[in-house]
Amino acid sequence: MRYAIYVPNFGSSLGDPSVLVSLAVEAEEAGWDGFFLWDHVVRPDETVLADVWVTLGAVAARTSSIRLGPMVTSLGRRRPWKVALEASTLQRLSGGRLVLGVGAGVPDDFVPFGEPASRAEALSEGVELLRALLSGEVVEHRGPLFQASGVRFAPVEVPLWIGGNWPREVPFRAAAHGAGVVPATFVDYELVRISPDDAARMKAAFVASGGPADGDVAIWGGVLPEEVKEYEDAGVTWMFTDGGALSLEELRSYVAAGPPRSGA
Repeated sequence: MRYAIYVPNFGSSLGDPSVLVSLAVEAEEAGWDGFFLWDHVVRPDETVLADVWVTLGAVAARTSSIRLGPMVTSLGRRRPWKVALEASTLQRLSGGRLVLGVGAGVPDDFVPFGEPASRAEALSEGVELLRALLSGEVVEHRGPLFQASGVRFAPVEVPLWIGGNWPREVPFRAAAHGAGVVPATFVDYELVRISPDDAARMKAAFVASGGPADGDVAIWGGVLPEEVKEYEDAGVTWMFTDGGALSLEELRSYVAAGPPRSGA
């Protein structure tokens, strides 16, 4: 099991990129395996947001070992070619530490700008195009949503984790192009803790949809040290702690204490 700090990068404190960078540095020093950020343009009732790619560039420059990435980026909003360039740049800057979470997105990031939230289609086609753009080959793509002609980027290996709201099928439409899955379950907009049985079903659905049998399964929540084996047996490889559930002071204390395995 690997452990990551997962931070919603908006609000008066966590919307400050310098705060986020300092948290990432502290997380690396405390032995955490990953530092991941949300990716939104608009959040209800929040006006202070930190752009995920700008912030992670600063994180990459200030750290040396911790994994990092957006969880998750909407390919329908960001556009696959822009994400490919950003991901390629960040992967080279970080020395290969980027893990790119991709998903369908949420209406809040589309509707205010008059854009259709064609989310499921944008994910499945977008991941295919993103993979092609990162391959180093000349890309000729004609799809319902995206087009690319005669484009060639330098080849860069970037692990893709497919995100979505379980048990909807959307996260698994792009499974064949993913190195892992980062699902979540919400009821009335509240995050529900995923059980080991649910995690095992998620992993089975991911593999059945074309994902690799040894792929990563990253879930939100937090587990006690005595629960780790049960989740590992279910196929979970990463556990995210949601920094949004804590105040900044509490989050700093939690980060400084190190991942749960430290107390096992």
